[in-house]
Amino acid sequence: MNNLEQFNWIFTITWQEALISLAIFLIFFIARKLFSKFFLKLIARLSKLSKTQMDDAIAEAFYKPVTFILLFAGIYFALLYLPLPHTWKSIVSLIFKSLTVFSMGWGFYIFSGAIGIFFNRMGNRYELQFNTIVIPFLSKIVKFIIAVFTISIILEQWNFHVTGLITGLGIGGLAVAMAAKDTLSNLFGGLVIITDAPFTIGDIIQMGSIQGVVEDINFRSTRIRTTDLALVTVPNSTLANSPITNISRMDRRRIYFNLSLDVETTNEQIKRSLGRIRQTLAADTEVYPDKKYVYLDKITSSSKNLMIDFFIKTTDLEEWLKAKEHYNYVVLDILQKEQVKLAATRSVIVTTNDDGKNIEDNQAAATEERSPSRDSL
Repeated sequence: MNNLEQFNWIFTITWQEALISLAIFLIFFIARKLFSKFFLKLIARLSKLSKTQMDDAIAEAFYKPVTFILLFAGIYFALLYLPLPHTWKSIVSLIFKSLTVFSMGWGFYIFSGAIGIFFNRMGNRYELQFNTIVIPFLSKIVKFIIAVFTISIILEQWNFHVTGLITGLGIGGLAVAMAAKDTLSNLFGGLVIITDAPFTIGDIIQMGSIQGVVEDINFRSTRIRTTDLALVTVPNSTLANSPITNISRMDRRRIYFNLSLDVETTNEQIKRSLGRIRQTLAADTEVYPDKKYVYLDKITSSSKNLMIDFFIKTTDLEEWLKAKEHYNYVVLDILQKEQVKLAATRSVIVTTNDDGKNIEDNQAAATEERSPSRDSL
């Protein structure tokens, strides 16, 4: 019964109060519609007069929050005109204040995404260069701070004292610290990556078996798009403590061959082949003149190995693969002209004689393998 009595004020509303309250709401509703219709056109005109993009970013960031708060302002002032009980007015006022704070925080949250405009302007004015990974990371930090402050202010308005809550958490600080250990290590790992700058967004990096393009870095992890288009998420703490190869910062790419020639290849064939390969590399302007290694590297009982090691003037992956393919054909063509054969895989056939001793017979894989007959045993 007491709950129903709380709504008795509704029956005391006169039709004049109801009409005026509705009119107040309609005024704000129409103002919201007019704002939505003409605001963007006004901003478009002002942007032509402005030399910076900062004011455009502010206008775009606060466009939706302003339309949002205009709607609730109409509801708020319409309700205030009605004969609300004191407790109802207090609750409605708290809700409206919280929504106002939320709208302001929402606007600043969106605007923080345009922090790159500020850094680019500072860089152009003072001839500074900012790593492209710094701006998105700072933007996320600013968004986090804005979200925390907005939530804190709203909680304070509803008499949830944030300072007391933080003090209460201090009692279980050790447990919280243990639980947040990995999160903090990843956060500091992200800070190390940003300050040390071993790579930036868009770079091709390799860490262990992972190779791909860096797409994003946040508080906890770094996202890497691999060559097979898979998205790999690596914790920042792991990435900060691992050796990283930044392929995008290479000024050249290496081409390396290790060819196993048939053991019957003569010394003259090897010398002529090496000479022709050296001449081909020396005539190619895309090959670096220094650090070219073309030598007879190793001799084994089954092969004679050539080492071909040089660098080309490209860092592009596709160009590097094309160059590797080209020199594969070049080397094969030289070996064919010199009638040099590659080493064949040799198989070992084990037979047993009458005394029970094993006899090994090495044969090339290209020859026909015949099982020993009973007469040979």
